[in-house]
Amino acid sequence: MNSTLAYLRGRRAWLVENLSVWGSDSEAEFLMALAETVGSDTRLGFWQISLGGQSQEILFSSLTDNRGNNLPETIKSPAVVVIPRGRQGAFIKNVNGETGFNIAQCEGSSVSVAVDIMVFETGL
Repeated sequence: MNSTLAYLRGRRAWLVENLSVWGSDSEAEFLMALAETVGSDTRLGFWQISLGGQSQEILFSSLTDNRGNNLPETIKSPAVVVIPRGRQGAFIKNVNGETGFNIAQCEGSSVSVAVDIMVFETGL
């Protein structure tokens, strides 16, 4: 067996079919700053605020693959790929470490979108 095939077979991968995506991307993000003076000290704070949209966070432990197996609670260095099932798709907003990810619809819609996802353990 060649080294590439051995590498690919040595990693875990899961196919999750018909994942319902209802989350939406935020419509606007603002960077905020606040200056506060107390006595002779001045403090400056920064933060980011997202307006609009609903966050959909998915934990790996809540998913079941196409063979009926539950995904583990943690996946070392996960990579998540979205496979659209129709015209409207979805995208991964961010991967939350080894426990899950956030997903959103590509276009705002009042109905949920069905997609398939592939989850790979890269082990890096």
